[in-house]
Amino acid sequence: MGFSEKPQVDGGLEFDGKKWVIAGIALRAPLKPVYTKSLEKESETDECSTTPTSEETRIPSRLTCPPAPRKRKATLKCNYTGVREFFTPPDLETVFIRHVERAN
Repeated sequence: MGFSEKPQVDGGLEFDGKKWVIAGIALRAPLKPVYTKSLEKESETDECSTTPTSEETRIPSRLTCPPAPRKRKATLKCNYTGVREFFTPPDLETVFIRHVERAN
């Protein structure tokens, strides 16, 4: 593998008295021209393009829109039913000093 240091010039192609060598690779034979049929007759009929008119390509008539999105109901973070009840321990009043009695 790899490139040889000596270019391959020995097998060059002679055409009209000239030798053709491309990038160190000798050409074997000139390419033959490829003849194809003329497309002028087909191009005359295809000059005017038309819009497809089949049922599959038509834009459908009015489509019904989906209903508008509805707002979600707000969730109740605190559920208060009736009167609030607080826990009152029986010895809670002993912690506080009554200032009203001293004023009398």
